Parts: sequence; structure tokens; C-alpha cells
Amino acid sequence: MKNSQLINILRSFSKAELRAFGRFVNSPFFNTSDASAKLFGELKKFYPAFSDSDLTKERLFSLVYGKRKYSNLLFNKLVSNLIKLSLEYLTVSNNPLKQYSLLRGLRKKQLGSLFKHTFGKTEKELEHENLNEGDTVYQMLINMENANFNLDTDNYLGFEVSRMRHMELNTLYFLERVAANFIERTNIAVTPEIEKNNIIKNLNRSIDYEGLYEQISGSDLYYKKRLMHYLSMILLHKNRDERFYREIKASLFDTPLWDEDIINLAYIYLLDFITYKIKTGDDSYFYERHAVYKKIEHDSFASGNVKIIFTFFRNFILSGINTGEFEWSKYVLNKYIGEIEGKGNTGMKNYFEALIEFNEGKYESSYRSINRLDLKKLAVDKFGMYFDIRFLKFKICYELNLIEESLALIDSFEHYLKKDTKINRTVKPSYIGFTKYYKKLIQYKIKEEYTGPEDFPEKIQKEKVHEKKWLLKKARELAGNKSSKK
Repeated sequence: MKNSQLINILRSFSKAELRAFGRFVNSPFFNTSDASAKLFGELKKFYPAFSDSDLTKERLFSLVYGKRKYSNLLFNKLVSNLIKLSLEYLTVSNNPLKQYSLLRGLRKKQLGSLFKHTFGKTEKELEHENLNEGDTVYQMLINMENANFNLDTDNYLGFEVSRMRHMELNTLYFLERVAANFIERTNIAVTPEIEKNNIIKNLNRSIDYEGLYEQISGSDLYYKKRLMHYLSMILLHKNRDERFYREIKASLFDTPLWDEDIINLAYIYLLDFITYKIKTGDDSYFYERHAVYKKIEHDSFASGNVKIIFTFFRNFILSGINTGEFEWSKYVLNKYIGEIEGKGNTGMKNYFEALIEFNEGKYESSYRSINRLDLKKLAVDKFGMYFDIRFLKFKICYELNLIEESLALIDSFEHYLKKDTKINRTVKPSYIGFTKYYKKLIQYKIKEEYTGPEDFPEKIQKEKVHEKKWLLKKARELAGNKSSKK
């Protein structure tokens, strides 16, 4: 009983939801079974853990039916009814189309004054300049009902206005869908067959988005701001024009977003463009990215609207490190590590503490932290984390002058690279490049005369090498040491 489907559903409810469900169960409109209501009344006493030894079918049956002989068939019938009621409750309490259903009902009953009042109130609530995804379909339905109402009441001018707004919303929804699918998904394998039948690419070759942007920018369309917003995303990714980046950023930073349970799509476009600029060598965009990450953290995760995602958690911490804002990295680590470790990542805090301490120059503390980490206790992608942890260990051991441990680590890693077939072949050469130059750095470190590293920076710069910046820094330090020895 403790891990039954019904208990799992009830366990997922908050206290407020459990109280609301109680009212739902006791409403004769939804439930005509007094026994089911009584069973719920007994079950809720075990909330939230539902782990008491008295939580048995026989015990619950006696509480509902008194001295009546236990019947498994009858008890299961009550449980089945409560499951059905819980699903109906979730349907009713999570219905985003309530106002649309009300408007449709008012129109069909020809309750004109109530329809107009409800429509005006609903339209005002659905702010036409908001940038939330998902509202467009709802607004399309609302405007469609208004168009139908105007047609039913022979208000042809009102019908025309509603119809055109509905068309604007259809266009807006189309642009939302294009934007949602246009940005490249680098983590998804695309076969030649899929690529050949990519409707988004076919559309983008055929549609003059630049011309559409110019036309809409010079118009007075009701949903102009939102139309421009999605066109800016498409054109940013298509043309890599920085002015669109500025427009999207201004929209997100200047327009308060409604509570939403997803990361706004526009942030993904900003981060994609930032990555593109950093790859071209524009390091100022590290700070741009940091500003965007702080905005995402504040609006989505800190507000409680979105549960923390490991990728963002990791990137937030790295962003603080890359911009020298270590206190931000520590804030993120301390605020969200409970959620991250709660997903089965026991000890994850040790890795990120080691990472921050290393970049603060606290190498001994970093070494102690990384050695407390047990990779077997992590539920996240261990394959990816393996490399993050391994490269951090390489750098810590180098900074602490742990020569024997450094050589042992690099030897083990070289064997791993040769044998493992799961490593992405696009990054494997850079890992091999790292091992090559890391070994040379250690070898030069062993030699007291520091011979040979003068041409290192130039060689490293030309090759595909992981942790290039760190290797360059260490190579230049060695070259500087050699010069000072002369």
C-alpha cells in the first residue's frame, strides 16, 4: 500500500493541494461515494510520508467499514475511485483554458453582456506585449471566440478586427515554432534523411524574413513587439547580426516576464550568439554571458518557477569563475547544491568546491576537496563528469608540483583514450593534444635547466588542444623561468 499508485499521487500533492483535493472528494458533483471520501479522510492522516506501520489495506478497510469482513475487491474499488478522482482533480486544477471554455459557453448561450465583460477582462489579463511562450495559442482561441461572437451578433466591423488579430496571432505562433526549431540542436544526431526532410530549413530558404522584419517594424500591428521579438531571434541565428542580439536582450531585460515554468526561448538564442562571439575571439562576451546567466537565475530558478537544471547549475558556476566573480559561484553552489545532490549526486559539492578553490589559487584546499569525491555516487552523466574531474586533477597536481602523481594520472588517461570507443571523435584530438603538452610541461619541470619551452606557446596555439589557455599560461611561465635562469 505504501508505494501504490494512489499513495504516490497523494505524496506528490502539496499541503494546499491535499486540502483542495479533500474538498473535491467531498463534493457530490464529483464524487457520490461516501466510502471513498471516508477512505481519503483516513489516508490523509498519514501525509506526507505515508510510511506508518498502520498503513495497510486491512486497517484502512476497518476504519471505513467498521466490523465488516475485509474484501480485497471492494477495497480496490475504493482505491480505483480515488485514483480516478485524483486524475480528475489534476485535470480541473491544471486547466489553462478555463477562460476560453467560459467564453465559449457564454457565446453559445447568447449571454452577450457577460461575454463582452469576460472577454475584455481576459484580454487585459493576457497582456499583448508579454514575451512568454505558450500564451499565443490561448490568445488565438480567445480571439477566435470573439470573432465568432461578433459574427453571431452581426457586428461585421468587430468581426474583421478580431479576424485580423487572430491572423496576427497565427503568424506569431508560426514564428514561435520556427524559432523553437530553427536553432541548431548540437546534442541531437541528425541523419541525412532527416536533414533532407527538414521543413524548417526549406521554409527558411523560401521566406524573406528580412523583408518581413522591415514591413512589420514600420507597421502599427497590435502584436508588433512580439512579432519583432521572434523575427529578431530567427535573423540573429541566420545572419549573426549583433543588433538583433541587442534587441532581444533589451526585450528580455526590460519587459517583466509572467511566471512561467520554462526557460524563455530567447535566452537560448542569446547564449547561442554569445558562444559564437566567444569562438571568434571576443572575450568581452564572457561578461555578456554572465549577465544573461544572472538574469536567468533570478527570473527562473531563484523565483522557484523552474527547478534547477544541472547544465545551468554548472554553467552558472563556471561563468562566475570565468569572470572572476567567485562569490557568485559560491552563492549558486550553496543555494542549489541540495537540489543537485538530492537527485542522487552525493558528494557533487566536493567537485565544485575544488573547482572554485583551484581558480582562487587555493590549490591545497582544492586537492583535499577533489579527493573527497566518489564518482560512483553521481547520478549525472558520469562520462562527461569523468573528463571535468580528470582535467581538474591534472591541473591541481601540476600546481602542487606532485610530479609522480601527475605522471601516473597522465599515463592512465592515455591508456583510457586509446581503449575507449565512446569518446566523441570531434573532441578526442584535443584530449590527445592536452596529454602531449601536459607530459612535456612535467618533463621540463623535472629538468632544473628548463630547456626547450620557448617555442611551446606558439605550438600550443596552432594545435587543437583542450585547456589551451591554462597550458599556454604554464608554458609561458616555464619560458619566463628559463630566461631568468640565464
